[in-house]
Amino acid sequence: MTNLIYVQPNGARLEVEAPDGITVMQAAVDTEIDGIIGACAGSCACGTCHVYIDERYTSLLPPMTREEDNKLDEVAAKVKRNSRMACRLIVTPRLEGMVVYIPETQG
Repeated sequence: MTNLIYVQPNGARLEVEAPDGITVMQAAVDTEIDGIIGACAGSCACGTCHVYIDERYTSLLPPMTREEDNKLDEVAAKVKRNSRMACRLIVTPRLEGMVVYIPETQG
């Protein structure tokens, strides 16, 4: 299990224990984190799991795929250099304590 911290747009923080091997999106959906919908069940087709990753952790993540980069072009919230699609991020012990910021809007 790896601890992740999800931060709502209003600053509210929720720490969850996520099983290693699932996605950051699935961990959020399983624990009913508001603002991460995952409407396409993780197929990177809907844009409803856009998040901002705390920049201290971005170097620990795999490189963005073309599919993920293309989907970020379609999301509703502002895309930043630390934007990622949570459905493409696998929980591993390396991500212990990673802070995931949720945008104000999804889609």
